[in-house]
Amino acid sequence: MRCLYQTLVHPKGGYISTKLFVPRDVWRVKGVKIKNVEDKIANCDFLTAALLKLSKVDTLDADAVLEEMQALEGILEQIQPVLARKLGSEVGVQGSGLLFKDASMIEGDGSAVPRSGSVSGKASAFSWRRLRPKTSGVGLGGSYSSRNASAEMKEVATLPTVPMTPKPTSRSAKRDVSQVQFIGPNASYMGSLARLFDAAQAVDQIARQVDDPGLRLADKTQVGLELCTRHAAEFFGFYICRFVLADLGLLLDKFLKRGSEWVMT
Repeated sequence: MRCLYQTLVHPKGGYISTKLFVPRDVWRVKGVKIKNVEDKIANCDFLTAALLKLSKVDTLDADAVLEEMQALEGILEQIQPVLARKLGSEVGVQGSGLLFKDASMIEGDGSAVPRSGSVSGKASAFSWRRLRPKTSGVGLGGSYSSRNASAEMKEVATLPTVPMTPKPTSRSAKRDVSQVQFIGPNASYMGSLARLFDAAQAVDQIARQVDDPGLRLADKTQVGLELCTRHAAEFFGFYICRFVLADLGLLLDKFLKRGSEWVMT
């Protein structure tokens, strides 16, 4: 979502993969009818309001964070059936196989570079598909720890997960979304998505804290936060990102066709 955010707010655009750069002008293409755009804007704004409330919680108070994450889960459960009803096969797990590939696979000749900005790129990060067993390893024999770690690494390496862009080596400069001007036929949609993607970074911050081995939480709180962050990640991956990428694909097709026509003439 950070990559999509840059395509919306950076004056030039941004990369959404290691090889695909999306100019910001793509979002301003005319003559493309985006399906159910008003419903998408309304649900994105509703979700943004909940995320902004989450971002104001004291992250040092794990119980307060859990309470707010559970409130966010309730909102996700309200939005999910609405999007499924309005957008049909555009969202959800079904039919996402071609779009969402195993995050451990690198396309082309690219080589993986460890993510410094997010927990999601580390091999030791918790999976969105299951809860990683939380063991400190204190008092365990060296051979047992090594064998257990090796088995866990093998399982994680072959486990499909919510897709992540492989190798962002640095974070882009923070931009104040309230100061960005959106123009064109999709200005309202662009603004709604930009605010949502910016607010969603609060969940990423919580996910990194949950996975921090130096942070000691009560077992119930730890499990609750892991379940909530996993649910949020799956929702954003299989619902929000799916329809945004589908819309971006339509706009990009029109953008390329018009560019080709200009070159031919």
